[in-house]
Amino acid sequence: MLSNTVTLKLDSSYKPIDIISWRDAITLVITGKAFVVEAYQKFIRSAKKAWQVPAVIVLKRFVRYEHIKFSCSRKNILLRDDNQCQYCGDFFEVSYLTLDHVVPRSRGGINSWCNLVTACRNCNQKKGNKLPVEANMFPLQRPEPPNKVFFMKKYSKRISDEIKRYA
Repeated sequence: MLSNTVTLKLDSSYKPIDIISWRDAITLVITGKAFVVEAYQKFIRSAKKAWQVPAVIVLKRFVRYEHIKFSCSRKNILLRDDNQCQYCGDFFEVSYLTLDHVVPRSRGGINSWCNLVTACRNCNQKKGNKLPVEANMFPLQRPEPPNKVFFMKKYSKRISDEIKRYA
């Protein structure tokens, strides 16, 4: 019943920090470190008390939030580009997709969020070792590193309507 239930944790300025288990959220609320902003229509009970399961909690203190760096891996690039070839715009199975260097490695391109895009095999071969201008093939979206909120939404398929307003 509650095994897949998650809670969005916000800092005191209502910025998303993390997605945590409902158990951790209840602990933060009971210990007085956070308060509930949104709750599910589910309850947990002790012998003497009942609590609504929190969907969104806010910490009572400000959290200094340094931007977390996510690794520039194949999995994360595919996730960022949503399994869509950035040249032809078609969606493919992961097994048919490759990573393309916008500026080829032989021309000084590096493995970075700003230089890697998802490409289908055909487009990757067609572009080959050329710059986008030379191949007349430009990525649909400018490649850039995603933020933490993006990954929280993508990685957690269990985000409820109560959480979506805050995330």
